[in-house]
Amino acid sequence: MAETAVIDTDAVRQVQEYIRREFNALLRLLTHPVYHYTDGAAAIAILEEAKLRATNILYLDDGRDMAHSLEFFREALAVREQRNPGGVTAELAALIQQYLSEVGGYVPPDIWIATFSSERDSPGQWETVDGCGHAVAVGFSANGIMRGAETGGALLAPCCYDDDTKLAIMTRGIEVAERLYEKRRAAFAKSPGAGVALVRYVLRELALFGALMKRSELKGEDEWRVILCNPSQTAVGARRIHAVAKPDYTSLYIDLEIADATDRLPISEILIGPSDRQQMTTRAFRTLLYKHGYERADVVPSQVSFSN
Repeated sequence: MAETAVIDTDAVRQVQEYIRREFNALLRLLTHPVYHYTDGAAAIAILEEAKLRATNILYLDDGRDMAHSLEFFREALAVREQRNPGGVTAELAALIQQYLSEVGGYVPPDIWIATFSSERDSPGQWETVDGCGHAVAVGFSANGIMRGAETGGALLAPCCYDDDTKLAIMTRGIEVAERLYEKRRAAFAKSPGAGVALVRYVLRELALFGALMKRSELKGEDEWRVILCNPSQTAVGARRIHAVAKPDYTSLYIDLEIADATDRLPISEILIGPSDRQQMTTRAFRTLLYKHGYERADVVPSQVSFSN
């Protein structure tokens, strides 16, 4: 966007250093496949199109994920003001609060997510798929999905469930914004628009961590996410956005390009969810794997008991 043109290289460097440091601290070793639990239609599309859909964050869990991350950012701002009232200037705090109040008001935030579970053949995960009658879990190798995500400009990371960690990350992010804002405060007095642009830039970059924050009571699920932030900040990028009509609302998504040079995804196996016609679906997906050349992947029926 045009407003980012006024952000100097020093500000970009400081923000990106903060992002790398905090992101690396959240990462942990992943040595086994991760699974994308979905319905049969979506699993078929993944194989046929060699793409993953990344859903806008507002359409995950009825928007509660976005609200949760905003809550922690506001709490971090309040704590920072209380501990260091001279640090956060009144105008900076006002700009931050204004930006937060606008998030999702008219245009959804530019954060796109594909969700995965580290749990294989999980009863709880099968239950999250509507009806659980025709559910499928596409398993991806850890190294493969990580490389594929990075190739497409996205990142794979575990969700953060610890409230103290969330608050600390957001507080340090506000400290970065303080330093950048205070250094340029005199210039912003002459050009208020530049100050607004700086705040918007910093908070958009912090959205990566907001996208990883999940409620602490859900920590047992150990969710991993492929996250793509700010891909639609230009007219060309905005064309990547697609809409899909659900039974009772319309959702937004973009396609993640994570296939290799042979147009294949890093699929390790496909699990077929509990169903009274599980065998039929198993045969169908074995044929699809053969069709698309996934010779090393297998289709495995879930061992979870089906109940009506």
